[in-house]
Amino acid sequence: MNRVIASFGLRYAELPGGERFAAPVRARGPAGDRDRVRRLVDVPVFPQLPSRLSAAMGTELERNPQSEDAFLLNVWAPEGARDLPVLVYLHGGAWATGGGSAAWYDGSVLAARGIVVVTVNYRVGPLAHLQPGDTEVLHNRPVEDLLLALDWVQENISSYGGDPLEVTVAGHSAGGWYGHALSVHPAARGLLRRVAHLSMGTEPGRSPELARAITARVQELTGDASLQRVPLDQLLAAGRAALAVDRPLGELPRSYLPAEGEFAAPDLFDPQVAAASCHAEAVYLRTTADETGIFSFADPADRAVTDAQVDGLADQWGAPPPAGATPYERLVSLTTRRHFSGFAGELAAAHAALARPVQLELFEERSPLEGLGSAHCFDLPFQFGNRPLWGDAPMLEGVHPVRFAEVSAHWVQNLADFVSGHPVPKKSIPH
Repeated sequence: MNRVIASFGLRYAELPGGERFAAPVRARGPAGDRDRVRRLVDVPVFPQLPSRLSAAMGTELERNPQSEDAFLLNVWAPEGARDLPVLVYLHGGAWATGGGSAAWYDGSVLAARGIVVVTVNYRVGPLAHLQPGDTEVLHNRPVEDLLLALDWVQENISSYGGDPLEVTVAGHSAGGWYGHALSVHPAARGLLRRVAHLSMGTEPGRSPELARAITARVQELTGDASLQRVPLDQLLAAGRAALAVDRPLGELPRSYLPAEGEFAAPDLFDPQVAAASCHAEAVYLRTTADETGIFSFADPADRAVTDAQVDGLADQWGAPPPAGATPYERLVSLTTRRHFSGFAGELAAAHAALARPVQLELFEERSPLEGLGSAHCFDLPFQFGNRPLWGDAPMLEGVHPVRFAEVSAHWVQNLADFVSGHPVPKKSIPH
């Protein structure tokens, strides 16, 4: 493996005047280096509550400190790198949790394949999506954060051995949502050449009415209309309480979402419109075979579902009856297509119809954790190839190290090839 040089905690933006919900501004100082630290685990992430997915993914993210000023990114590059293609990775977390500085996303293994890897923090949860104030136009702060991060890459990545003309933005889940939004918006034109959507979230933007109602509920719970002085723990707790609703069978848990507006147009998830608007030269799409297993495996109502309930949902959604050996497997199959793989396939077809290079992949490796299957997020340790950094992840217990290495090698090379602009032949994973 090529020796990889890592640079942690590089500042790309900051808040003007320390205002909690303000638009970000460029970082001051050369290359934003003033926050550099020696260990990834010491790089702050934005404030958040523990993830609801920790029952599968583990708690590694909870080791990072938290800060409202965590406009930081990290870079991995092979020693002596020069003009290498760049992968900018946007983490997921249901728009409410996550951070590019989690050890999960250590880019050493990917970088050793001859690319420069960048991971980015962006605002999440109530700090990202609440809309205090009387402004008529609702903001989308995470997209604004990411645009400044991509500007930083354009201006500085050559100093780390990367080619600013060869940038691929790869986002997972909510990060895929943002990658998709960036790839179709003129503001990001010239900031990326390729885009990769991994288990992309496909929820439409929150309606302005609901976005304002959620904000009003948090203001009521905290007793502060500006929300500027509310202690973080109270703000995060009120932010979660404001979302508390029963989850209907077949739907995803309610989370924060960007509000409809400039970066979340009503037709953002119209595949033909999105493909026609896309300014990326090539598109990579991947889903897992059992995406929604991550939300359902520990849910008693989902585990007790009946065939009649699954068939009723299929009729309601106008979907064909899903296959599966048990009602639970059929539910996961149906909801995976509705919330993830259905749009991925439609978007791939729309890109192909425009003669744009498009790569559609399916991750099928299954977790030994009962009921999880090939779930949302299970592909991530294999993609980054860093099994030891997922030490307490229940979803990986029982995965044989040899099998992990085989599957990981496939997906690391698969994505690195796309980032490098090489044609990717179809290769099977060893069985």
